Amino acid sequence: MTRPPPLALALLAPAVLLLVVLLALPLGYLINFSFHEAPIGQAAGGAATLANYREIFSDAYYAKVLFKTIWMSALVTVIALGVGYPMAYFMWRWVRRSRGVLTVIVLSPILVSIVVSAFGWTVLLGTHGLVNKALIAIGLIARPIKIMHTDAAILIGLTHVALPFVILSVLAALERIDPMLKEAARTLGAPRWQVFRHVVLPLSLPGIVSGTTLAFSLSMATYVAPAVLGGSGANFISTMIYHQLIVLLEWPLGAAVAAMLLVSALGIVFLYLRLWSIFGGVALHGRAHAAT
Repeated sequence: MTRPPPLALALLAPAVLLLVVLLALPLGYLINFSFHEAPIGQAAGGAATLANYREIFSDAYYAKVLFKTIWMSALVTVIALGVGYPMAYFMWRWVRRSRGVLTVIVLSPILVSIVVSAFGWTVLLGTHGLVNKALIAIGLIARPIKIMHTDAAILIGLTHVALPFVILSVLAALERIDPMLKEAARTLGAPRWQVFRHVVLPLSLPGIVSGTTLAFSLSMATYVAPAVLGGSGANFISTMIYHQLIVLLEWPLGAAVAAMLLVSALGIVFLYLRLWSIFGGVALHGRAHAAT
């Protein structure tokens, strides 16, 4: 293995230093805090203890909230992929002149503050909001239904945040596909659906993996959408952490819950990427062999 040149290491040093100062050190302090029972407002000290983690694993409520967070984040990822892939394919295959306008529309949830977006959804999903009025107008419901402060509202808000990352990731992968590959497949007599199945879809897998990873990670860690659109109390792992740290001032216990979130998210993402590297590679090799 060749060592990177000194110039490359020098260029990489500021980014590494920034990550260490702004991410690694605060995260290490937080995890260290979870192993102590420090008084409120004081630094963690004294002998280390597992009392905070024993409390978490002995109470089924924490596991329930964690599994709900994982399940809803996975559901958001699936919905974002189901909506985002066709949108990215449409932008890549059919839209040329107006792609810039569509890109700005796709980026709008990122350009606008997530707090503003969440409160915008409260206007749309409220009892007298536009969604209920539209459903009544077309005759699907007779009276307004409760959408706000439910899991469905959280799902909508999280999907709105995660969708641009899936679309842009898939679109970037589609843009890297050589147009000659499609033309060669069509010349050999393959119909459009086979071109998509055997050429476009396998070559866009890296974009799918990166987009779904980002969508799941953002959904697991976000706070604003569950806090604004969900019900009261700790309805998501992020709102539970906020409740422990800010409301109850249980900083060591809140740090332990945050560490649990970090380990769970990293473990799921690592397993997901590992499975993709194994089964995705096998699928690509099999399709390439069948095509030859």
